[in-house]
Amino acid sequence: MAHWYALYTKPHKELQVRSFLKSEGYEVYLPTIGVRRRGRQKVVPFLSCYLFARLSGPVDFPAVRWSPGLRRIVRFGSRPATVPDSVISLMRERLARLQEAGCPVHSFRRGDRLRIMSGPFTDLEAVFEESLSSRDRGKILVDFLGRWTRCEIEIDSLKKVR
Repeated sequence: MAHWYALYTKPHKELQVRSFLKSEGYEVYLPTIGVRRRGRQKVVPFLSCYLFARLSGPVDFPAVRWSPGLRRIVRFGSRPATVPDSVISLMRERLARLQEAGCPVHSFRRGDRLRIMSGPFTDLEAVFEESLSSRDRGKILVDFLGRWTRCEIEIDSLKKVR
């Protein structure tokens, strides 16, 4: 019986591994999401370096393990990590809902100059410092009263300055 397995790739090789495994006849799921980078909409992997493949257990492991760009099949101890069908379905459903709603996932980088679009600091310029664990908030530096002050803010209230 086939199960979904988590695969760990080399950085930026998710598409290569997906293409190779599909060409070999395996069912593969690479969760992706649209982001805005440099003013353009782009589709990127949702989980960096990870994708999922439906495999028939140990019979398929040797063939998959040597895929170009793949580092390893994810394991917990000595057992390969199987992913329940319900988790894959839920991930597909939620990512599709995000895409339909047009919820952008921002890709600000440390040092990016931003403008605050809402809240008490509206129209002030800031510098992006880091994303927080909940993807909808980030740390910024604001030039306030003559010194740089660190603040946490909703990512949706920020806009990149060109």
